Amino acid sequence: MNLYSSNQVYELDRLAITIDKQSSLQLMQKAAESVWQQLQIRWADKQEIVIFAGTGNNGGDAFALARLALVAGYKVRLFYFGDLSRQSTESLHYRNLWEQQGGVSELWKDQAYQAEIIIDGLLGIGLNQPLNEQWQQLVKNINHHPAIRVSIDIPSGLNANTGTAMPIAVEANLTVSFIGRKQGCYLADGPDYCGERIFADLGLSTRAGTKVKASLEVLDNKNLQLPPNRKKNSYKNQYGHVLVIGAGPGMSGAARLAGMSALRCGAGLVSLCVHPDNYTIAASTHAELMVSTWSELSEQLAKASVILVGPGLGHSKAAKALLQQLKSVALPMVIDADALYPDYVDSVQSSRVVLTPHPGEMARLLSMHTNLVQSDRVNALLASNERWNHVCILKGCGTLIGQRKQTTALCQQGHPGMATAGSGDVLAGITAGFLAQGLDAYSASRTAVFVHARAADQYALKQAADCMIAGDIIDQLPVVMKSLREDQDKHR
Repeated sequence: MNLYSSNQVYELDRLAITIDKQSSLQLMQKAAESVWQQLQIRWADKQEIVIFAGTGNNGGDAFALARLALVAGYKVRLFYFGDLSRQSTESLHYRNLWEQQGGVSELWKDQAYQAEIIIDGLLGIGLNQPLNEQWQQLVKNINHHPAIRVSIDIPSGLNANTGTAMPIAVEANLTVSFIGRKQGCYLADGPDYCGERIFADLGLSTRAGTKVKASLEVLDNKNLQLPPNRKKNSYKNQYGHVLVIGAGPGMSGAARLAGMSALRCGAGLVSLCVHPDNYTIAASTHAELMVSTWSELSEQLAKASVILVGPGLGHSKAAKALLQQLKSVALPMVIDADALYPDYVDSVQSSRVVLTPHPGEMARLLSMHTNLVQSDRVNALLASNERWNHVCILKGCGTLIGQRKQTTALCQQGHPGMATAGSGDVLAGITAGFLAQGLDAYSASRTAVFVHARAADQYALKQAADCMIAGDIIDQLPVVMKSLREDQDKHR
């Protein structure tokens, strides 16, 4: 599944007209019919519909929908907001048909109304500035109403590119999008405002659609690369040796979580290199993990095939000295948590590096505020790719994976329960585990993000999502890996 920026959707719309020979009027009618079909499938028993129409093409879809509902015998009330003299020719066409059918277009003035369903056709994908006070009041009115809310194409107030509310948006129960899936519906605030997402291509042909390269590719079990199936004649050294470097004073848990995650995903050997204060607890917790202290780093590097540095590392002088030792290491490397500093990343000489920042760490890497990262996650990721030709995993709602010259991937799996201590350490360990088994950095990162999120979803099938802890994700990894392998075997 591909996601598109607003400009890319405009281009798809143009190609639907020029290549597929569909008129703008036809596309608007099809859009209205697509929404109407969803209303009939879900809420055919709801007879009282209130439609809010803007003056752009989104409003044109709303006028066309209002006419369909009126002709079908529903009780329809339509409010418009804005200057109707600025309507496009197509939007005016459907407004005229609506009014010729007996429909009334009322200027919104905060009137009282009754509704079982509210249709949001106010603002489309062109919104690029914050809503003024009048618009915000209208959106709040819609959100506070108990009726079911359905947004046409995108919830009004949501930025189609960044997924941020500007500063608020319609809280839809259902959003029906057209022509191309808008990336903002899957990023940041998008999933919270869109509700259920339905897509209608309006007859866009494959010939037209393939002429526009999508900005994001959504991960699924069909576009992942798993480590090769093991031969019967195997031994552990064939599946890599991950060295986890971290666990500063009082922070042993992060390294242990990362190490167990790497093992659970198939790494042949995993060693922890920890501060001396943590040696006893690290060595006594999981018998499968080999443990050494920071003073033994040189010897451990000679045995490793993949480095994971950062979980629980801390910021002491000794920790910084460890990072100095790692600058010239050529092994594949996952840089996480306390190692995510621009000066260190600049100095790393390995050509196979994965960065795993959460928004705050990305802000630190890019010398900006966290709010700026979250307000445009895609561009933050692209900025990282531009500065460093490393794979970058930007964690968060709609985790992004990118590298220079690669299509950026988005993960829509997972749930808010993943916002828990140690979850990121688990992801870093999974990534290192897949690197150890021979996947390239970009493929390992994509697969790790998907497996990590799917494991969290697997837990939530039977348990409360917000009660999940990082160790629960690790426990579900074997289940997820088995399912993915079985699914891929079926499609060979």
